[in-house]
Amino acid sequence: MNYWIIPANPKRYRLADVIREHPHVDWRQHNNFEIGDIVYIYNARPDSQILYKMEVIAINLKTEETTTDRQYWTTHSEFNESLLHNRFVRLISLAENETSLLKLADLLENGLKGTPQGALKVKEPLLSYINKVF
Repeated sequence: MNYWIIPANPKRYRLADVIREHPHVDWRQHNNFEIGDIVYIYNARPDSQILYKMEVIAINLKTEETTTDRQYWTTHSEFNESLLHNRFVRLISLAENETSLLKLADLLENGLKGTPQGALKVKEPLLSYINKVF
Protein backbone atom coordinates (compact mmCIF):
# COMPACT_ATOMS: atom_id res chain seq x y z
CA MET A 1 0.00 0.00 0.00
CA ASN A 2 1.16 3.49 -0.84
CA TYR A 3 0.20 6.89 0.53
CA TRP A 4 -0.25 9.83 -1.82
CA ILE A 5 -1.04 13.53 -1.82
CA ILE A 6 -2.86 14.86 -4.87
CA PRO A 7 -3.83 18.48 -5.42
CA ALA A 8 -7.36 19.73 -6.07
CA ASN A 9 -8.33 23.16 -7.28
CA PRO A 10 -11.69 24.38 -5.91
CA LYS A 11 -11.75 27.06 -8.62
CA ARG A 12 -11.97 24.28 -11.25
CA TYR A 13 -13.82 21.42 -9.52
CA ARG A 14 -16.21 21.40 -6.55
CA LEU A 15 -14.85 18.31 -4.79
CA ALA A 16 -16.62 19.01 -1.49
CA ASP A 17 -19.98 18.85 -3.25
CA VAL A 18 -19.10 15.59 -5.01
CA ILE A 19 -18.06 13.97 -1.73
CA ARG A 20 -21.22 15.17 -0.01
CA GLU A 21 -23.55 13.97 -2.79
CA HIS A 22 -21.93 10.77 -4.13
CA PRO A 23 -20.43 7.56 -2.72
CA HIS A 24 -17.23 7.99 -4.76
CA VAL A 25 -15.15 10.35 -6.87
CA ASP A 26 -13.63 9.45 -10.25
CA TRP A 27 -10.33 11.31 -10.62
CA ARG A 28 -7.99 11.65 -13.58
CA GLN A 29 -5.26 9.08 -13.06
CA HIS A 30 -1.72 10.15 -13.89
CA ASN A 31 0.09 7.74 -11.57
CA ASN A 32 0.15 4.02 -10.96
CA PHE A 33 -2.16 3.81 -7.99
CA GLU A 34 -3.03 0.44 -6.49
CA ILE A 35 -6.33 -0.63 -4.98
CA GLY A 36 -6.14 0.06 -1.25
CA ASP A 37 -3.77 3.02 -1.56
CA ILE A 38 -4.57 6.01 0.63
CA VAL A 39 -4.84 9.39 -1.07
CA TYR A 40 -4.84 12.69 0.80
CA ILE A 41 -6.43 15.55 -1.12
CA TYR A 42 -4.63 18.87 -0.84
CA ASN A 43 -7.06 21.68 -1.65
CA ALA A 44 -5.32 24.65 -3.26
CA ARG A 45 -6.06 28.27 -2.38
CA PRO A 46 -7.87 29.59 -0.54
CA ASP A 47 -7.63 26.49 1.72
CA SER A 48 -3.99 25.48 1.06
CA GLN A 49 -4.58 22.45 3.24
CA ILE A 50 -5.11 18.69 3.15
CA LEU A 51 -8.86 18.30 3.58
CA TYR A 52 -9.69 14.68 2.71
CA LYS A 53 -8.44 11.17 3.27
CA MET A 54 -9.57 8.85 0.47
CA GLU A 55 -9.05 5.21 -0.48
CA VAL A 56 -8.46 3.87 -3.99
CA ILE A 57 -11.16 1.31 -4.84
CA ALA A 58 -10.70 1.04 -8.64
CA ILE A 59 -7.94 1.93 -11.08
CA ASN A 60 -7.48 2.42 -14.81
CA LEU A 61 -11.15 3.18 -15.46
CA LYS A 62 -12.08 4.36 -18.95
CA THR A 63 -14.20 7.47 -19.45
CA GLU A 64 -17.33 5.41 -20.18
CA GLU A 65 -16.92 3.63 -16.81
CA THR A 66 -16.89 6.83 -14.78
CA THR A 67 -19.69 8.74 -13.12
CA THR A 68 -20.68 11.86 -15.04
CA ASP A 69 -19.78 14.84 -12.89
CA ARG A 70 -20.30 17.70 -15.35
CA GLN A 71 -22.25 19.78 -12.82
CA TYR A 72 -19.23 19.96 -10.47
CA TRP A 73 -16.85 21.48 -12.99
CA THR A 74 -16.73 25.27 -13.07
CA THR A 75 -16.64 25.38 -16.88
CA HIS A 76 -17.78 23.02 -19.63
CA SER A 77 -14.36 23.19 -21.27
CA GLU A 78 -12.73 21.88 -18.07
CA PHE A 79 -15.19 18.99 -18.01
CA ASN A 80 -14.65 18.20 -21.69
CA GLU A 81 -10.89 18.26 -21.17
CA SER A 82 -11.24 15.77 -18.30
CA LEU A 83 -13.07 13.32 -20.58
CA LEU A 84 -10.18 13.26 -23.02
CA HIS A 85 -7.89 11.84 -20.35
CA ASN A 86 -9.54 8.37 -20.46
CA ARG A 87 -7.76 6.93 -17.40
CA PHE A 88 -9.36 7.39 -14.01
CA VAL A 89 -9.02 6.22 -10.43
CA ARG A 90 -12.08 5.78 -8.19
CA LEU A 91 -11.80 7.11 -4.65
CA ILE A 92 -14.05 6.83 -1.62
CA SER A 93 -13.92 9.26 1.25
CA LEU A 94 -12.64 7.90 4.56
CA ALA A 95 -12.39 11.11 6.57
CA GLU A 96 -12.51 14.88 6.35
CA ASN A 97 -10.04 17.17 8.10
CA GLU A 98 -12.15 19.49 10.23
CA THR A 99 -9.18 21.09 12.01
CA SER A 100 -6.95 24.01 11.12
CA LEU A 101 -4.04 21.58 10.86
CA LEU A 102 -2.40 20.25 7.70
CA LYS A 103 -2.01 23.69 6.13
CA LEU A 104 0.84 24.13 3.67
CA ALA A 105 3.18 25.69 6.26
CA ASP A 106 2.59 22.75 8.64
CA LEU A 107 3.21 20.23 5.87
CA LEU A 108 6.44 21.97 4.83
CA GLU A 109 7.66 21.92 8.44
CA ASN A 110 7.02 18.17 8.60
CA GLY A 111 8.74 16.99 5.44
CA LEU A 112 6.80 18.18 2.38
CA LYS A 113 9.25 19.59 -0.19
CA GLY A 114 6.94 22.13 -1.84
CA THR A 115 3.38 22.98 -2.80
CA PRO A 116 1.74 19.87 -4.33
CA GLN A 117 1.55 20.35 -8.10
CA GLY A 118 0.82 16.72 -8.95
CA ALA A 119 0.51 13.37 -7.21
CA LEU A 120 3.36 12.56 -4.86
CA LYS A 121 4.09 9.65 -2.56
CA VAL A 122 4.07 10.44 1.14
CA LYS A 123 6.98 9.19 3.24
CA GLU A 124 7.98 9.53 6.89
CA PRO A 125 8.00 11.78 8.87
CA LEU A 126 5.24 13.54 6.88
CA LEU A 127 3.04 10.44 6.89
CA SER A 128 3.02 10.20 10.69
CA TYR A 129 2.23 13.89 10.97
CA ILE A 130 -0.73 13.65 8.59
CA ASN A 131 -2.05 10.50 10.28
CA LYS A 132 -2.16 12.29 13.66
CA VAL A 133 -4.97 14.42 12.25
CA PHE A 134 -6.85 11.56 10.60
